[in-house]
Amino acid sequence: MRVRTTLLSLGLAALTVTGMSAPAQAATWTHIGAYPTKSACVNAGLSYQRQGWDAFKCVLIAGSQVDLWVK
Repeated sequence: MRVRTTLLSLGLAALTVTGMSAPAQAATWTHIGAYPTKSACVNAGLSYQRQGWDAFKCVLIAGSQVDLWVK
């Protein structure tokens, strides 16, 4: 009985930690990478949105190179 209670407590603690870390991750912008064109960046950003990210932005950095940021 003690083993079951201990395992249940550890499981709940793990769920609490992962639940608390997800909003913090979603609150800040994360740099994904650079793309050669804006359309390639937008396609990748839409793919990240389908995977569960809230938003994306494509920022022109140099010439035609575009950075992808997701939140």
